[in-house]
Amino acid sequence: MALRIDTDPRRDVEFSTVTTTGSGLSKLIADAMMHHRAGRLADAEAAYLAVLNVAPGHAGTLHNLGVIAGARGNTHVAIAHFDAAIAAEPNYAAAHYNRAVACRALGRTSEAILGFSRACAIDPGHYEAHRALGFLWLEQGERDRGLDHFARTYELRRGEDRTGIAATSMSHATRDKLLHDAEQFHFLASRRRDGRRFAILARAYEQVAKEVGPHATELSERQLELLGEDYNTAILISAAPVRAESAISERPDRGAILRAFNAHETGAVWFDDLLTPAALNGLKRYLLESTVWHDFSHIGGFVASYLEDGLASPLLLQIADELRRAFPEILGSHPLSQAWAFKGLDTAAAIEAHADDGAVSVNFWVTPDHANLRPGSGGLAVCRVPPPPDWSPTGYHADEGEIAAFLHRRPDDLLIVPYRENRAVMFESRLFHRSDAPHFAPGYENRRINVTLLYGSRQGRN
Repeated sequence: MALRIDTDPRRDVEFSTVTTTGSGLSKLIADAMMHHRAGRLADAEAAYLAVLNVAPGHAGTLHNLGVIAGARGNTHVAIAHFDAAIAAEPNYAAAHYNRAVACRALGRTSEAILGFSRACAIDPGHYEAHRALGFLWLEQGERDRGLDHFARTYELRRGEDRTGIAATSMSHATRDKLLHDAEQFHFLASRRRDGRRFAILARAYEQVAKEVGPHATELSERQLELLGEDYNTAILISAAPVRAESAISERPDRGAILRAFNAHETGAVWFDDLLTPAALNGLKRYLLESTVWHDFSHIGGFVASYLEDGLASPLLLQIADELRRAFPEILGSHPLSQAWAFKGLDTAAAIEAHADDGAVSVNFWVTPDHANLRPGSGGLAVCRVPPPPDWSPTGYHADEGEIAAFLHRRPDDLLIVPYRENRAVMFESRLFHRSDAPHFAPGYENRRINVTLLYGSRQGRN
């Protein structure tokens, strides 16, 4: 989580010590900002100090000096600058937020929670502060409080209080995204009393899909009118409550799983029957019925959902919590840091080799076995040889070629996990992994869905 520069640090605060004209002060600030945005931190720092010579206690300038200190790794100095900015302007949401980010980096969790909470109180639309609180409360074992903040991030992304953070995904589409949504509406139409509403939506989406190509395209006003004002929002969220009984199956094989995970230099193991039948059915229903498949641009051929963008449900967080308690030796020191679900949009949709930015990943599948037309494959391949210590990932698409070459040299080091419903794969997140040649039947309920629970951070890996 990075510190964020205040891009308008002039702050409408009166200081009796300001002796220059407003335009002169604005020029000094503009010069400092120009250097800061360009990454010339030394020049920006000097310019900000010049502002303080004219306007001591200028909150926005003190704040941005804190951002510079944080960028240099001087976290304690950064906090001191944020404290000064808050003293000058107590309701400075950005300063409270960045102070909380710095405190979190130092492990001062209680202060971080207070700071993020203060930022949210001052600015209820502060998306990043709500998101941070969602994960921090999960870390503290407070699932309900975490869910409250993820509900707020979802509202800020796609609800009545939307801030525009997800505006592009609500004004653009691909043909496959629209056809997926139409398919989902047909599925809902056959199962709900208000089915006619979903049948009408399905026809509208199919009509617009005929006009849209395979790549993300900005929709016209006419197309948006046809889709309706709820396009790519929470049209329906199915209930997925916490279960009174355990959501994770009892594990008489726990010892064997731990031994298998620790049998190699790096940990990777798979096992079946992750969830109880009731929990599996509850999660599957949530993923089939809920219109939370908003992301269609991250990886081609897939739609996806994330905790802060509709995936968070009481049941999913119960599963993540219980899994951590079931394997404290592996997951106990790593709180849940993200979760996502990916759904293939064609019968052979595959995710290329990549690594996750966590300590430990748990991947599992929920699509029925009969949908897999190639039994014995269609699951996951994990390379047990870790990437070089100096590996510096830059992005999913940017790293594809280099990772492919790395794997090509190590075919004997791949752990091939065949697809199976309710099968889980637990592995160190730094390990390269990819889909293993999926080939699934057509049809909405047959689309391959994988869920990933990410625990901890790469930096925090033991």
